[in-house]
Amino acid sequence: MHSKSEFRNSIVFTISFAAAVALLVLLVVVASRAQNPVPPTAREAAASPAFAGKLHPATRPKLNKPQAAAHPRNGQPLQYQLYYDNGPANGTTDAWTINFGYIVSDTFVADNGNSVTSFDLYVWEFPGDVLTSVDWSITSAPVGGTVYGSGTVSGSSLTDAFISTNQNGYDIDKISASGLNVSVTQGSTYWFNLQNAVIPSGDPVFWDENSGKGCHSQGCPSQATESAVGTIPSEAFDINGGYPPPPCFESEENMQIIHDFNSYLDGGKPSGGVAADPAGNVYGAMSGGSTGFGFVYQIAGKNQGWPFNILYNFTGGSDGGYPNPPMVGPHGILYGTAAGESGGLVYSLRPAPTACLTALCSWTENVLYEFSDNNAFAENIAAFDQQGNLYGFSGSGGKYGNGAVFELTPSPGGWTETVLYSFTGGSDGGGPDSVLVGQDNNLYGAAGGGGANNAGVVFQLVRPPSGGNWTENVIYTFSGQSPDGGDPRGLVQDGGGNLLGFSGYYVSESGTPHIVLFMLSPSKGSWVFAVLEDIGINPDYGEKWTGSGLATDTAGNAYWADAYFVDDGTANWAGGGVFMRPPGGNWYTLWDVPYVPPGQFFWVEGTLGIDASGNVYGTTSTCGKYGLGTVWKVSP
Repeated sequence: MHSKSEFRNSIVFTISFAAAVALLVLLVVVASRAQNPVPPTAREAAASPAFAGKLHPATRPKLNKPQAAAHPRNGQPLQYQLYYDNGPANGTTDAWTINFGYIVSDTFVADNGNSVTSFDLYVWEFPGDVLTSVDWSITSAPVGGTVYGSGTVSGSSLTDAFISTNQNGYDIDKISASGLNVSVTQGSTYWFNLQNAVIPSGDPVFWDENSGKGCHSQGCPSQATESAVGTIPSEAFDINGGYPPPPCFESEENMQIIHDFNSYLDGGKPSGGVAADPAGNVYGAMSGGSTGFGFVYQIAGKNQGWPFNILYNFTGGSDGGYPNPPMVGPHGILYGTAAGESGGLVYSLRPAPTACLTALCSWTENVLYEFSDNNAFAENIAAFDQQGNLYGFSGSGGKYGNGAVFELTPSPGGWTETVLYSFTGGSDGGGPDSVLVGQDNNLYGAAGGGGANNAGVVFQLVRPPSGGNWTENVIYTFSGQSPDGGDPRGLVQDGGGNLLGFSGYYVSESGTPHIVLFMLSPSKGSWVFAVLEDIGINPDYGEKWTGSGLATDTAGNAYWADAYFVDDGTANWAGGGVFMRPPGGNWYTLWDVPYVPPGQFFWVEGTLGIDASGNVYGTTSTCGKYGLGTVWKVSP
């Protein structure tokens, strides 16, 4: 049995031994760094007498390299070339040496494609220096484990382009390397390692540190290590794959890009679409923003030069957060839904009561109604009637948990919610996706689930004469097969009283999935189904398709936009367009991608906005000046 003094001595010995080991490790690291004539970071080099004089030369060397943009994407489509994006160049915080024996490693996730073909990174160099080669490897661990690919890039496979000069006097440059061919597995994490960078002058070169700020890829921000230091903040780089994508669409003729998203603060990668008021002001909602809980924005009309203005930043508290795109209601008031503290809430936004002398003024938010757990959870406010009542839907919730349609009625004491219909998920449908006020003052909508074939329905909710309960009529049941498909969504009504919408995939006998643009026309007390467009998608050729929601204007014309992308294993090409259909007429093209192979990339998503002049507004989730998406306008 040990005495107390023996036990105490054993603790002292253990602590002393651990301290000695830690000191030894520290001395080894310090010794290794002391033996290296170059410090591991750019800031340390800038403070070193050996290098400080090179950063502020009396005469700056001639700039013998091309110019580059500070953002890594430069308008390239995100979905098909960029596998991993660890954010844009920072250039002001610090950078890490990738020559003189140092190795810097960052993780990336291969979230698109299966072959790495190139990479971009951002470096700090002494004025006038040009990088001529660098060693790279892709491994399962920092500079170790399984090696999936490695090599040296130089010559025509490497470019060094100047961006700017930072406060320390370094050149901030973009390095682009091509000629790689490394097989990777989508969704898996790898380590990207750089070392032995060569500068003809013999100077060190430093990999820009940005901590992953601005990164939009799966797995962001990257983990990072440095061979002499250990864990460090992550660096600015892109991992690319596949074949060069088609060029992005640009402003031309009656197509105009009116906003290029450029950073986390103004959203980036919009997917929800927009709404437009009669005067041509455009409204949308995004995640992110200065608070991180999302915001609603306005792009003021052409006469004001299309300024982008954040109308309201949500805080995530009682005002809600993560808003859905708003609807333009009576008197120009915006209505929408957001996540609340106990479920969902409905908000309104209107201009401040005091006069605003510019377009860049914030608006006032009011929470009209917050849903409790036993009511419908608001997914969207979709319609209003002449009395000012609002109508919305939820894909879940309601009495049976299969979704509901609800009404919000204004009163002097606030807004009152009434659940008009709760879906059972049976033959009446389930999971409603849309609702609209019809020309007969009844409600119509699409439900993607339930129905006799469990493929969804289009429904009518009949308004009671006075009081009483609303009654549901199923006006069409989808088969889930050709020719009508299933999972209907995005219902609108044109000027002829026809209902238009999309139904999701059905698979033909050849194995090709199809998307159907359908129409239901009233006829002698019933409804007649017709296929307006049958869009086949061939996955064997890497074909992908996307489309906007349908929209109508006050004259009853219908609008939609679509885009496709094809990668057949040897090349990429793309196309798409914006279309309009007058009541009872045929679709005709307002604008389409100029199809000179490989076409142009126009990845449209979300709802369309139509103003009183018939101008069409929408979003793309990529392309634009910074590759982070656009808001566009097509004139009739």
